[in-house]
Amino acid sequence: MSDEKKHIDKRSELSGNPLDLVTGTRIDWGKSKEQVWLELEKRIESSQPVRISVIESPWVKLAMAAAFALLVGISVLMQLYTKSLTVPAGQHSDILLPDHSRVRLNAQTTLSYKPLKWKFMRHVKLEGEAFFEVKPGKKFEVISDHGKTVALGTSFNIYSRNDDYQVTCVTGKVRVTETQGNEEIILLPGQKAGLNPLGTLEVQSNVNTSKTLSWLEDKLSFTSIPLQQVFEEIGRQYGVVIRIPENLEYTYTGTFSRHTSVEQTLNLVCKPFNLRFSLKSKDEYIITRNI
Repeated sequence: MSDEKKHIDKRSELSGNPLDLVTGTRIDWGKSKEQVWLELEKRIESSQPVRISVIESPWVKLAMAAAFALLVGISVLMQLYTKSLTVPAGQHSDILLPDHSRVRLNAQTTLSYKPLKWKFMRHVKLEGEAFFEVKPGKKFEVISDHGKTVALGTSFNIYSRNDDYQVTCVTGKVRVTETQGNEEIILLPGQKAGLNPLGTLEVQSNVNTSKTLSWLEDKLSFTSIPLQQVFEEIGRQYGVVIRIPENLEYTYTGTFSRHTSVEQTLNLVCKPFNLRFSLKSKDEYIITRNI
């Protein structure tokens, strides 16, 4: 082979296919056109990685922070916002809760609940006395200092004053839990649970619920109740203060209307025990022993 031919072959070898120079790879043109293009696409994809640039706008960050703050604020508001109702002495009240459960509140009673959380938790706190008519639905809880009552679609009366805690089931079924020892009982209609002197729950059956609920009809009904508590209830229902002597170790049984004057009521209670009352000021009475 002549020097001139060798030189031409060398140039041809160096130049080859122009596409080989671009890709840096020699292509076997003995393959079909489809195979050649498939190999080219694979090499292009592998040699050119996709880059994604995320542009963070300060407004986006601000909006996200505001949304988060709003969610936290709503959560705190739902947790803290409480609606309370206090019925003063001498009055009764009748209210509907957000689910239309009805609560009738006796004198000197406080009821509170969280309306913004009501769809998630039907919880109320009670101090005093109230009669509940609960709409069926999620668990309904009434929390007092000495116990918790849980009901589903039922009616019941709760008395919670100082250390005295009593629950009377009228319809349906309720679960009563004593707070300190977590003692738990189930009440059926006509049953009543109360704390005994030891702080544990005792159940009475065949209770006369009409007497327990007599306050709903503006009546005061007592069955072997300590006389001191009787005077306290009279003062509560009439909105007056009654001062009593020490060591009144008597019990009283009787029923009278709240529409009777307070003087007539005091006379009915005092007379069997040789007691008398006197008016000290407009809304204050003093009970003394007859000499």
